[in-house]
Amino acid sequence: MISIVMPTLWKGEFYKKMLPILSAHELVGEIIIIDNSPDNVDKEILSLEKIKYLPQKENIFVNPAWNLGVEVSSYDRICLYSDDVLFDPSVIDAVYPFMSEDKGITGFAFDSISENHQSLFRADWEIPQIVPTWTFHYRFGICMFMHKNSFHKISDDYKIYYGDTHQFDSNALLNRQNYRIENYACVTKMKSSSGNFNSIIEEDSRKYKENNQA
Repeated sequence: MISIVMPTLWKGEFYKKMLPILSAHELVGEIIIIDNSPDNVDKEILSLEKIKYLPQKENIFVNPAWNLGVEVSSYDRICLYSDDVLFDPSVIDAVYPFMSEDKGITGFAFDSISENHQSLFRADWEIPQIVPTWTFHYRFGICMFMHKNSFHKISDDYKIYYGDTHQFDSNALLNRQNYRIENYACVTKMKSSSGNFNSIIEEDSRKYKENNQA
């Protein structure tokens, strides 16, 4: 079974469509909502089956929320899901065998991610597949699948950015293969929430450069 971890400020809109689909999926055991803005909570979503609701007293930001969600998760397989992402649910069945403790993380290939918000679309000639990848891209963190043992706790230095980079690189250093999801439709608005925290993102970037000097 899979634990879905979703930090939210309730600013994304695709979670309204996606969470009911995830809740109904037979491989999803729970949906952990880390609520960083409980004054704006979507109470209708909380009525869904499988919801584990964790309201926060203040915004702890996405990377600490991922740490918390994985820590309290009930299942060994984890999906870190952003609330502004809509994806083809058949991905879950395809990626499930890759969520083992001897493998790294799996995320959508750059070319699979669209900002066309009207529909999920894949051409008939495109063959959906999950393939090894040695290259990280900046959209990887919008939705990632992994075994709990392949999740590496994120430093308190990083509140919003570089949590996904940390997961990718940490697994690569341990010779755990990372994977990309090709030709499965994935739609996102990108930065629905993070666009309001530019100063924190700049500080994340400063600390990342400082911590990773050659």
